[in-house]
Amino acid sequence: MIKNLTKKIILVKNLETADSIGKKTKGLMFRKELAPDSGLLMVFKFERKNEIWMFGMRFPIDIVFIDKDKKIVDIRHSVKPMGKNPKSWKIYKPKQNCRFVLEINSGLIKKTKTEIGDVLDFES
Repeated sequence: MIKNLTKKIILVKNLETADSIGKKTKGLMFRKELAPDSGLLMVFKFERKNEIWMFGMRFPIDIVFIDKDKKIVDIRHSVKPMGKNPKSWKIYKPKQNCRFVLEINSGLIKKTKTEIGDVLDFES
């Protein structure tokens, strides 16, 4: 579960954790959907500008970059899956260093009014 302490709401009820290289590489790749109350939290060993790309994705997501203090440092809204043309492929990296990256259903960030600077609570 991930709670937004700043907004006093539950952001994600069912949380998957990707803490190994294999799990982080696979991410949400090739899935048809993500349950409405679910998310994937990628846990990185070091705080830096950890990057995400949409290879093998089938649906858009919101990407939330979170620092070591569990504060949101950047957000990408409604990121679309990669197309077939390699020229359109894009890597998403935060403006500031992050230790965690949360992938959730597209539109959830706007729906919950979650913002950069909000502090989250979760077990990693």
